[in-house]
Amino acid sequence: MHLHLNKRRESVIITSPYRYNKKVMIKKPLRRALRLILFWLSRWALKKHEPKVITIVGEGKTAIVREAIYTILKTRFPTRRNIEYPDAEFVLPLTILGTKKYPRSILGWAATVLKSTAQLIILPKHKHFLVLEIGYARKETFDYFWKITNPKVLVVCGNAPYLSKDQKAKTQVKVTETEDLKGYFNAAARVAKLYGITKKEAESALLNFTLPKARIRVLPAKDGGVVVDASYEYFPPNQEALEEILEALPGKRTVLTPQDPVEKVKGAAKGEVAVVMGPSQKMGPVLLKLTKKSWI
Repeated sequence: MHLHLNKRRESVIITSPYRYNKKVMIKKPLRRALRLILFWLSRWALKKHEPKVITIVGEGKTAIVREAIYTILKTRFPTRRNIEYPDAEFVLPLTILGTKKYPRSILGWAATVLKSTAQLIILPKHKHFLVLEIGYARKETFDYFWKITNPKVLVVCGNAPYLSKDQKAKTQVKVTETEDLKGYFNAAARVAKLYGITKKEAESALLNFTLPKARIRVLPAKDGGVVVDASYEYFPPNQEALEEILEALPGKRTVLTPQDPVEKVKGAAKGEVAVVMGPSQKMGPVLLKLTKKSWI
């Protein structure tokens, strides 16, 4: 991999196997077929496991509400949630199916479909909670998500003008957005109350609340330098955003990807910047080696 300066833009450009404009383009006929297959598999999973689905929509800070609800519910029940790009076309069905990485090839998608089908046939029923943040990119995709989830509990954060008249839930919770976290926490507590969790229990659980992970994090290194965490669950963060951050951080830069063995990774000393790129599952050990454990 290479890291060089673009003189015209005066910005740092990264060229590596994990550069940020790398995408797998799926042709329209195949995409339509994949949408149908994932829809069918997701509905099958919801019917089999009967999870309690809590859906969060709106133009407000939905990720904060999602994390607050998840933080409370997981203290009492098996709970899962989606954590990245809630408006991406296939992320929500992959979350429902329990897939932890986004396929990067046609063969990868085929393997994911086969694995999910096998798990639905073989694995026993598993009741749990699903906290799903549904983002909005276009109406067609949002409607696709809605038809999959058909939620019983709907949490609205901010305006949601894209909700159709028939897109309602049996229980609806409106978030009162505040400058602090109080409004978001109150909404989360109201949701938790629906499942027998008292306000006192909710407040206790929220003592462990952490804000949603930033797409790109700047962390202190154990050895005195700086670590730029650009790892991801499904999709890499925006390349221009990464360039802007690197421009503001002087010092010798080292780019680390899954191709770099953990045992050969050296610490980032004072005046050095380590840029960590690649899937979170693979780059977690590298981050642990570079930073303090409490940051991971």
